[in-house]
Amino acid sequence: MIHRYFRACLLLLACCLTLPAAQAQIDPAAQYTKLSVAQLMAWTPAGPTAVPANVSRVPLATRQNALAAQLNPAQSFSHKVNYIPDGMANFAGYLNERSIFNLYNFTHWQYVDVLTWFDGPVGIPTRPWVETAHRNGVKVIGTIFTSATDVAALVQQDAAGNYIGAQKLVDVASYYGFDGWFFNEESNVSTATATQLINLLKQLQTIKPAGMEIHWYDAMLPNGRVSYQNALNANNQQLLQDGSARVSDAMFTNYFWSGPTNINTSVATATALGRSPFEVYKGADLWPGRSNQSLFANSAWIDNYFTGGSPAQPKVSLGLFAANLTYNGGFNTFSSDPTAYASFYQTEQRIFAGNDLDITTPDASGWKGLGHYVPVRSAVNTLPFETDFSVGQGKVFANNGVLVSRSWTHMARQAMLPSWQWAKTGSAAISAGFDFDDAFYGGNSIKLAGSLSGSDNATVKLYQTKLPVAANTTIELTYKASQPGFTATRLALYFSDDLANPVLVDIGSQGQPAGQWHTQSIGLGTQQGRELAIIGLVASSGTPVASYRFNLGRLRVANGSAAPTAAPRVSFGASDTVVVTNQAVTFTNFSRNAAGYTWTFTGGSPATSNAVHPVVSYAAPGLYPVKLRAQNAFGRDSLTRTGYVRVVPAAVPGSNTSLLFDGVGKYVDAGSINLGGGGLSFECWVKPASFKAGSPYISSLVGMEDGSNTAMLRLGDASLAADQLQFVLNVNGAARRLPSVGRLPLGAWSHVAATFDGTAMRIYINGTLDASLNVSGSVIASGPVALGRNYANSRILDGALDEVRIWKRGLTAAEIAANACSVSPSAANLEAYWKLNEATGSVANDLTGNGHTGTLINMRPSDWSADVPTQCAQISAALPGRAAGLRLYALGNPVAGSQAVVEVHGAQGQPTLLQLYNTVGALVYEQRLTPGRSAEQLALPLPQGAGLYVLRVSTASGSASLKLLKQ
Repeated sequence: MIHRYFRACLLLLACCLTLPAAQAQIDPAAQYTKLSVAQLMAWTPAGPTAVPANVSRVPLATRQNALAAQLNPAQSFSHKVNYIPDGMANFAGYLNERSIFNLYNFTHWQYVDVLTWFDGPVGIPTRPWVETAHRNGVKVIGTIFTSATDVAALVQQDAAGNYIGAQKLVDVASYYGFDGWFFNEESNVSTATATQLINLLKQLQTIKPAGMEIHWYDAMLPNGRVSYQNALNANNQQLLQDGSARVSDAMFTNYFWSGPTNINTSVATATALGRSPFEVYKGADLWPGRSNQSLFANSAWIDNYFTGGSPAQPKVSLGLFAANLTYNGGFNTFSSDPTAYASFYQTEQRIFAGNDLDITTPDASGWKGLGHYVPVRSAVNTLPFETDFSVGQGKVFANNGVLVSRSWTHMARQAMLPSWQWAKTGSAAISAGFDFDDAFYGGNSIKLAGSLSGSDNATVKLYQTKLPVAANTTIELTYKASQPGFTATRLALYFSDDLANPVLVDIGSQGQPAGQWHTQSIGLGTQQGRELAIIGLVASSGTPVASYRFNLGRLRVANGSAAPTAAPRVSFGASDTVVVTNQAVTFTNFSRNAAGYTWTFTGGSPATSNAVHPVVSYAAPGLYPVKLRAQNAFGRDSLTRTGYVRVVPAAVPGSNTSLLFDGVGKYVDAGSINLGGGGLSFECWVKPASFKAGSPYISSLVGMEDGSNTAMLRLGDASLAADQLQFVLNVNGAARRLPSVGRLPLGAWSHVAATFDGTAMRIYINGTLDASLNVSGSVIASGPVALGRNYANSRILDGALDEVRIWKRGLTAAEIAANACSVSPSAANLEAYWKLNEATGSVANDLTGNGHTGTLINMRPSDWSADVPTQCAQISAALPGRAAGLRLYALGNPVAGSQAVVEVHGAQGQPTLLQLYNTVGALVYEQRLTPGRSAEQLALPLPQGAGLYVLRVSTASGSASLKLLKQ
């Protein structure tokens, strides 16, 4: 399968395109949910690559197959949908809450049957996604994405002839609680190896537990050659069924097709094999501009899946690849801009509801939406049923209506979402959607908004259900309205024995204030014995309502009281857990079913609190515990986190600092820079805190990776060790990679530089040439530059950077050795210079004046660090434009002649001493002066002997120094 994220393939343009390598996870806790095949073969539940925190314990929910209550009853449950976002570890590979809003999300589980966690080489789904899928009755399968070498390793047999890899795959899926594997084998292998792989698949069929599914992708043929058939046919049928032997549970066919021919061939072949045509997932590549099925430019292709285009007569199942187009397919900017959340959710809504974003009626032309062809598969069929409508991410977090501003994403907190998004009928000008500004619990509520004329109305169907009603069944609503008293909103309850006539119940009461959360309980005893099939809302009023608004924050259907009947469950988080002294920390309370709270903050101010979301600060550095106790009428629960908050001293503005990166989400966005031309150099100091443990082992330092625009210095790659440097350039249209020979130490500062002078690429470590590669040409690189990140958050550096520079020429070895700690901002061809000495704030200034100001992304005050390279500890820290701070720059270094030209900044009107020392510490020149300008330029005589010298400038208020190299 054409994998946008990590496979070099394929035939799309009749040539091989080199695509980026696999992504590591965005949560360090999830690093071993991506394995190599070698790691898979060595995996055991007690081994180092097992992740107990990734074990899912939510069983697969049962779903109902009721057509009568569908918006379009003329559909079918015969076919299935396999939904495949590409590169899941890149934007969903987490186990714990991520402190950013704009990660990939999915909210239409009710239309899919299988979600393939497409990643590799061995892609293991993460627990939050598996558990949420299971609550919705959706299976999740991992991916085996193999090279020829991987296949050879996978088909190893033990002494008894059993395939070790087959048992490992069963063991891994069973341990983590997911539902099977998707085999993506796109490398040519020998016929003998292919036969072994087929036999492994057969063994999987005999040893896998009930319900586990093995899907095969239409690439490798039984002879071992890769040849995409784009159908189930005589050439590849042996990968699904080999005589009487079942090989795979499903075939996902490739997507180079148009018209009905390939689909009809698949139906005929499956039938002849004695297999269901619905075990063939006909592939559709949804990615923009890449296939005949690209959304939303193409729409007629989906009718081929159905006889005469009728949703009631499906031929095969649907396999939807690259479904992540909602996130990074160019339809919105949410992946880089969290304020674009509305367009992100509308893009997904468009996939299922059609171009008009309304599922109730098919679009007259263009894309009708999957909901036109596929019925809702609802898992709301048992009591109690409760939802707070949380999509699992937000810019706020609410607990019982108390809000705190907080950017977050955690699929584990996603509630059961509406079956239809959105299904509105009636003439009233009312819209329905998620409200990310207000919530009762979680990050959003459901909002109906618009106007009512006094003679119109709007009905919004929310949930398809199959809930038996008893004498004591109640529905409890928590809501907020824009008008007092009765809300101009009614609850609409549709029962399966009379779907045309809903039971309507007014929401609100006389004298009820507007703009507050209220809870209303509605007894259903009069409907005893009936089956509740649909839950909805009706907006209507006998008088005009110019500004109608209704928020629904919670819905619960249960037998008996809807009030809590058990002790609360306590959980909490913090806006930051590493902070500077006196920095405000907001604690977020995730607890449920509590009537009151008691917080204890040892060393904090305040020391205790009863607030839902308290704000605390700490005056002294140290490690501090936090305790939360919650209680209700049925008991209490408490949670203490020892050493939860680490307080560090705040960096002093104007001091010498570095910048800390976390390997997950923190980086510096330097904007777009054109680095193309005949020469280029990168320089920085780096102190790694850890190296990546999962493929492709990349930690980014500085540069860009934007399609063919490639110029960067980084650590690691799929074929390198994680502590090896790699210099990557696009030279004359070809990607050239130079790895270092040396390795960087963990937890220590190293100065690294990479240069290209038009004839050779070179890497220097601590001023010494480490590796070189003869390459002639010009650099092609114009695009977004970042510090500590390239391509994806999974490649963010975990460590510190200092003194980051980009030059549009190749530096010499002498220049690199001389200027490691400082250089003049006006040096020739210096394109960008980030000293990272701001010590506070949210930008990293570019000292060159070229305007490449860096924006700190997801960083906190504690990320400004006083930990700097020892060699540079005495170098001036101040930035241009600041009144305070002594600075010293060399204009031309190394020095070719007998004089060095230097500039002294920040000493105007002060008695100043210049001293020049040789490498043994002997004073060889001294000059006293009182600069008359803010930037005083001086010519200093140098000794005849070549070598390294240290120039020191001192005033009564401080000193600064730099190294001069005389040639």
